[in-house]
Amino acid sequence: MNQIVFEDKQSFTQAAFNEVTRIVSQHGASVLECLAPAFNTQQCLEHLAFVASEYAYDYSYIDAHLETFKKANSEFQDVFGEE
Repeated sequence: MNQIVFEDKQSFTQAAFNEVTRIVSQHGASVLECLAPAFNTQQCLEHLAFVASEYAYDYSYIDAHLETFKKANSEFQDVFGEE
């Protein structure tokens, strides 16, 4: 059995933020693949980044994914005119 050990609680929480970001982004990507906007994914990542920032965690990984969805959703709106 593999065991993952973290140095401290902060390292664990940072890893948790990153893993949740990965999962949410993966779901959002599947929504975009169906030619639908992923506004909920964008909102979720925005809130996740806000919370991480408020608690002084590094939100750069979240922000990188967020920017991808902002761009994709913006392009979707430009092409299809939906919100």
